[in-house]
Amino acid sequence: MAQFSASDARANFNHVLELAKTEAVEIHKHGKPAVVIFDAMSYEKLLDYVEDLEDTITILEHKLNPADESEWVPLEDLLADAELGDESVSKPISS
Repeated sequence: MAQFSASDARANFNHVLELAKTEAVEIHKHGKPAVVIFDAMSYEKLLDYVEDLEDTITILEHKLNPADESEWVPLEDLLADAELGDESVSKPISS
């Protein structure tokens, strides 16, 4: 991982952006890591990976204690989160 001080990163910003396309770039402020810059595709992959891990943890927790209803979410709440609304449940699907 490439490392730059904040002032060096500012002075060489275009170089930092080009470098971040191929590897993570760590920016230090006052000698301590402050931020990491990496390309957008890698960021999306990281988010997807974290979501997959969260799903796996949820499944494993359920397998360990399937009777635990504390984490259950009503169907109406799921539909509202998906912005489908309650109407999609009561309407028959036409073929």
